[in-house]
Amino acid sequence: MGKDLDARPPRTSPTPAGTAAIGAVVHLPATAIEEGRDLSSMSGNLADTAYRLLPA
Repeated sequence: MGKDLDARPPRTSPTPAGTAAIGAVVHLPATAIEEGRDLSSMSGNLADTAYRLLPA
């Protein structure tokens, strides 16, 4: 049982780029909600943004 825990890689803190990427993806729908826009029109933008930020 203890060996399974030892096999896990150490946890690391998110990089600044990773934190910024998450913030950007969260900011898009939050802004749309504040402006009263329909979120269904945002799905393409969210998917595109998340895809572009994956390597970050």
